[in-house]
Amino acid sequence: MASSKARSRNRPTASKGRPAASARAAAPGVQATPTGTGRAKPANGSKTAGTVPTVAAASSAKKVVPDDLAEPEVLRSAGPPRWLQLTTLALALLGLAISSYEWYAVWNGGHLAGCATGPHSTFDCTAVLNSEQSKVFGIFDVAILGTFFYVFVVAIMTPWAWRMARLNVGRLHLSVGWLRLAAMVTGMGFVMYLIYAELYQIGQVCEYCSGVHIVTFVLFCLTLVSAAIWGLGKPKTAS
Repeated sequence: MASSKARSRNRPTASKGRPAASARAAAPGVQATPTGTGRAKPANGSKTAGTVPTVAAASSAKKVVPDDLAEPEVLRSAGPPRWLQLTTLALALLGLAISSYEWYAVWNGGHLAGCATGPHSTFDCTAVLNSEQSKVFGIFDVAILGTFFYVFVVAIMTPWAWRMARLNVGRLHLSVGWLRLAAMVTGMGFVMYLIYAELYQIGQVCEYCSGVHIVTFVLFCLTLVSAAIWGLGKPKTAS
């Protein structure tokens, strides 16, 4: 009996509603918070000790999309290089400037600067522009048609147009590459006719007309090279 009473005296006593002293000493410096958030709040006010990631933080993590489900991207290398685009645009603007000046001279009946005149002169722009062959169907002046043609050429030679695959006009879906090639083939065919008219029908040459012919020929060659290397259809996509 004496030994059992001694053991009962050595046991720690805890009053009802109060934690035992050993439980308070288990985690020194940490206060237990019965909030159920999964985090232990340090007594010294630190916010990093014992922090457990919450469900909201885990859900905000960036999701990784598999490669086979990613959307295809248009290849930047599809199409001619930048230097070719800018070169064709500069040539188109030059052709437009010359054609516009010829139209201005025809409209006002003036003399083109730098062009020689005379019955025995090989280069006579005034004689060429006022000849019968300078009017298509006897109505439209070649200079006027050349101006409208180069307005269109400037539009399709811009870098923005070079990057386009199709042009939607109402219900028509036109390939810009084929449209550009068709325009330059038509322009080159018209140039061949004008050269024949100057040499064999009129017998005189216009320097400004020859300048437009050279510009058209260079644009024709660059368009063919672009079509042969980079194609005329829709830009390729990466699968």
